[in-house]
Amino acid sequence: MFRRRHPDLDDVTAGGDLVLLRRIAAEAVILQDEAEELLRAVRAREPLALLAPRGGRLASRFVGLAQALPASDDPAVQCYGERLREVLDHHALMMSASLDLLAVAWRSERLEEEIDRIAGLGRPAEWLEDIRAALLLEPDSEAHAGYFAR
Repeated sequence: MFRRRHPDLDDVTAGGDLVLLRRIAAEAVILQDEAEELLRAVRAREPLALLAPRGGRLASRFVGLAQALPASDDPAVQCYGERLREVLDHHALMMSASLDLLAVAWRSERLEEEIDRIAGLGRPAEWLEDIRAALLLEPDSEAHAGYFAR
């Protein structure tokens, strides 16, 4: 997999950190759509051999994005980073756990019922959309303060 470099990503200021957070959130939203598709395929019990490579790639990328989150002294960057980490960790775990469940569901009716309960990424998917929208606002805007007040 290749990675594009962007001059803004070399900026280590809080502004550069916000740019990086925006990029991570944007990629995560795109991956989230793929993850939702994969979870529908798991629920439909498509062959594990076809789903595992996709799910593994998605889980790995969510983990990679979480590892790329900037460390900063800026409170806004810290708050957004913590929330993004929660969401990215959740999404990676959902990919992994859903595929694991599909691999062993044949063993029990109870496990089959659990697969039927997979309904997507849930509230964390909504949180990611909210985080991305908030990050697109001007950093000094009142909306950032409103996001942190939740």
